[in-house]
Amino acid sequence: MALADHHIGSESSEPPLVTQTPESTETISATVVRAVAAVDGRPVETLPPLMDAVDPDALDALFENTEFGEMAFVYADHRIVVSADPVVAVY
Repeated sequence: MALADHHIGSESSEPPLVTQTPESTETISATVVRAVAAVDGRPVETLPPLMDAVDPDALDALFENTEFGEMAFVYADHRIVVSADPVVAVY
């Protein structure tokens, strides 16, 4: 699927391939990378830098102390939706 074919946002009717929540002190950005690696069945070290898709520090700061909101972006050919729950969904 080409990047232009991705529907950004969680309003899609397709179920996520995986959903993950951060482990104890894990950041949202680390959870995104771990979730994509799980979907692709490969080590996190082989994924492209998250910075190619989104600023990891900004992503972490955005969801650090919030109870509301959602952000969607494309990373490693997957649509990623991060919600304030905090839940990372990979499509």
